[in-house]
Amino acid sequence: MTQNTANAYPRTASVIALVGGTIITLSGVLFLAVSALILPHITVSNINVPQGLPASSIPGIISGVVGVMGAFGLVSGAVILVSSVRLLTSSDNPRTWSVLILVFSMLSFIGMGGFLIGAVLGIVGGALVLRWKPQTP
Repeated sequence: MTQNTANAYPRTASVIALVGGTIITLSGVLFLAVSALILPHITVSNINVPQGLPASSIPGIISGVVGVMGAFGLVSGAVILVSSVRLLTSSDNPRTWSVLILVFSMLSFIGMGGFLIGAVLGIVGGALVLRWKPQTP
């Protein structure tokens, strides 16, 4: 199928969403790696610790928050990747896959959305696929 006609299957939009999902997934992996390998070992010499909270617990709290963000980005990115691949490989239910791309791209903002660019690419790609109308025979 070609992209020249207005009603051609939106492969470009699917590829845009695929790139966004890849960026979101990679940022999720990066956040998980940082939360597991780097953040538990930071020192808190210049931080005012709230009263009643031991200073030694701050790296664990920060690591936990970043880890949750990374896990959320990883899951969101995986759903976007699967939906984008399904859009590219088969033309069944494009509305369902594009809605999944849109929803999980918006939800990925919780995990920083692939440094925001991944979420924006996912939203643009999902919206373009959702806007597409198939040719009538």
